[in-house]
This record gives sequence, C-alpha cells and structure tokens, in this order.
Amino acid sequence: MANPAINASLFKNERKESQNQPDFTGPGSVTPENLKALYEAAVGGQAVFDDNGNIKIRVAGWKKESAKGTAYISLSLQLEQPRTDVPAVAPAAATASDLF
Repeated sequence: MANPAINASLFKNERKESQNQPDFTGPGSVTPENLKALYEAAVGGQAVFDDNGNIKIRVAGWKKESAKGTAYISLSLQLEQPRTDVPAVAPAAATASDLF
C-alpha cells in the first residue's frame, strides 16, 4: 500500500469558552488497512525518526468549504518518507594499476 494516511478536518471551535479549549477541532478517520500499513512501516524500519526516537510524520492541509458554506481545513497525515535525494557516493573508477 503506497502512502497510507490518516485523514481529518479542522473547523473553527464555535463553542470555545476558555483559552484551554482548542481554536479548531474536527473529525478524523483511518481505515484499518491504513492503520496496519502505518504500523508495519513504522516497526519495519521504513519510518523516519527524530532525535528523540519519535516517528516523523508529514501533515498537509487544504482550505475547503462544506456544503453548508462553513470554511474548514482538510488534513492528511502520512509517515515522512526517507530522503532519496541524497546522492550516493559512486565508487572510484579502477585503473590498471589497481587491478594488479
């Protein structure tokens, strides 16, 4: 499964009564298959870890509007992928003197 994700939405918290309550809140979901794939990638060494040993994730968000006209942010959370843009060190070309 390529890039399993957790999806969520954030809406302005219209019931906020104190500074301790969140400014935004909303529902989220993950399929059992995606949850299993995320777990297997994490324990299978396919995850990227930070300096504290925590699994790094990427969060993406899109501004959207609900059918009722309410603005919200749609979120996708995925495991951060290992970097592939790090150039591999190519072996030095062998010369005749290296061979004998």
